[in-house]
Amino acid sequence: MIRGAAATASDAAAASAARAALEASGSAIDAIVAGFFAAAGAQPDVLLAPAVALAAGVGVGARAFDGRAIQPGRGAPRPRGFVDGQSVPEAARVAVPRSLGMLVLLHGYLGRARLRELVRPGVVAAERAGAGARAGLLREVGSLGAVALRARDVERALLGVGGAVAGGTLTAEDIAEAVPAEVEAASTVLPEGATALQAPWPVGGEARPADAIVACDGWGTIAALAYARTDDGIAVPELEIVLGRDAVPVRRGITRLAPGTPLPAAAPIAILQRSAFAAAIALTGRPKVDVSALGALLRGTALETALHDVRTQLGADAALAVVRDDRDARAVNLAAGFMAGAGSRSAGD
Repeated sequence: MIRGAAATASDAAAASAARAALEASGSAIDAIVAGFFAAAGAQPDVLLAPAVALAAGVGVGARAFDGRAIQPGRGAPRPRGFVDGQSVPEAARVAVPRSLGMLVLLHGYLGRARLRELVRPGVVAAERAGAGARAGLLREVGSLGAVALRARDVERALLGVGGAVAGGTLTAEDIAEAVPAEVEAASTVLPEGATALQAPWPVGGEARPADAIVACDGWGTIAALAYARTDDGIAVPELEIVLGRDAVPVRRGITRLAPGTPLPAAAPIAILQRSAFAAAIALTGRPKVDVSALGALLRGTALETALHDVRTQLGADAALAVVRDDRDARAVNLAAGFMAGAGSRSAGD
């Protein structure tokens, strides 16, 4: 690992790919993108999962990237809607994915490696899992980016599980016009003098928990990515992927959620900046990070101990962090049940 670079993730395949990207002289952006695609190759419910990213540093500013799924129905007449007691088909829960568009936008912002190189770990993981169709889709993503979803066979497969014939509202227009967003990150000044960055949109309590990847590089960039997996998704057999149940079914007599509306997604990630110190933090199992608790990382306590205290205080399943100062960078990954030991380097030193 080059000096000043570090990465970790809640998923082992993602962590390995993120570190490999840094070792190949990639940026922190390359690391989190490669990590996501590695996880997407190994698991069917990642590739089109709602995703949110933060990036900050020299020449970057403080940016949030919105890959949340959006409500479908663009270009289609309003359906009659379901009534109470009526069975709602799975297709009515299929939303419009924006994860791939967000990742391509993020990569174009500060990526150094070619997208097809970052997708390769995912292709390999999918092939090892015996998911040839998923591997093929990942190859197409590496070549075409998010446009891969508009290929006829891919679009047909998605509409087959979420379109009108199946009882859903997903349309080809939805897929074609699913544009991600990039905005200024929300900024909070902590009493310790650091600035905490988060996604600026609200996170509803109904958002399912997310996995995460965090990374920093030797060029001064630090980044974090969260993506919401599902254990009760909707299979797309032709593509060997699984979609989350994110869309809101139309109810008769109730104003429907407008097509194109972003749907709730967990964003348990934050970035801390103070002088030469920077940290990207993720708390899996939580919908968001309460940044007021992050001051513990700036009070001279050993990093593992401080991160353990934050995880315990906020009730997270795991706590991940990469920390960089003017000397070096390091990564810490703490799961529930971790007991911090003495003698570790302090976070705010």
